[in-house]
Amino acid sequence: MPAAVLDNVIFPDELIAVALRGRKRWATEIGVNQGGFEERNSVTTSPLRKYDAGLVARTGAQWAAIDALHDVVQGSLYGFLLLDPTNNAATVGEGLMRPLPAALRGTLGAVGVGYGVPSYRLVKRRTLAGINADRDIRKPLSSSVALLRGGAPVTIGASAGNAAIDAVNGNVTFVADTSQAISSITVGATTVLNFASGTPAVAAFSVGERVYLSGITGTAGAALNTLSHAITAKGATSLTIGTSTTGLAVTLAGTAYKYPQASETLTWSGSFYTPVRFEQDELDWAMVAGAASADDRLIEGPSVPLIEIRIP
Repeated sequence: MPAAVLDNVIFPDELIAVALRGRKRWATEIGVNQGGFEERNSVTTSPLRKYDAGLVARTGAQWAAIDALHDVVQGSLYGFLLLDPTNNAATVGEGLMRPLPAALRGTLGAVGVGYGVPSYRLVKRRTLAGINADRDIRKPLSSSVALLRGGAPVTIGASAGNAAIDAVNGNVTFVADTSQAISSITVGATTVLNFASGTPAVAAFSVGERVYLSGITGTAGAALNTLSHAITAKGATSLTIGTSTTGLAVTLAGTAYKYPQASETLTWSGSFYTPVRFEQDELDWAMVAGAASADDRLIEGPSVPLIEIRIP
């Protein structure tokens, strides 16, 4: 089964405050020849984080919380959320948004600016000596996240220009600034979108910006739908895009939308969780200080390893 994460199950903060050990590991393949020269290749684009919650003896109540969590997630079967005490927030200077294609895979445009598409992934960027290291944030603490577009706050809502934050996968989806039904499409080496009037769509766009299309049927649909396209020219009631549709046909013209453009920065700030699971199905313990009252006993777990879950 896929790596399911129970987003409403969170490792208790009070247990982190007692003690937690962590490790971050990149995966690098290193080959060394007899002369001592190396060849190095990275086999991952981001490090894997591990934690150990079994460092110190805990009170009976504290150990009961770990024991209950282990049962709720059925050992290593389900994931849960952990607030990494060393890396759990992004400032406006670190928080960027990365444009997403319809299939939520790959990279479009540049990180931190619009690309004329509705959906974006939250990213935390660290920069040192001009080199960037980006981390996709998949489990934001939605109530803490503030979105900025061109430096101005973005309202969470359903009106034009508003946005929604999906805490399950770390995606932000904007409501279109404007949209308009397309009357007809002229196919060719470039493609012309024709509208019944010059407002609102044609008036909203400038040459060089990107228009997002959907709902187009016919053989041209695969080349045009759920993608943004560069506008190369505009008329009184038309937009010309650089996408070729030569030899293709349109049966239903669909709709044009305007979303954040490359001229607009897309940033955010807020807190986030790391999705983890118990690395083992076993949970060992030993009572190292007995007492008549369960609350006064000290329970030690020699090792309670947690491992970060990769989310596709």
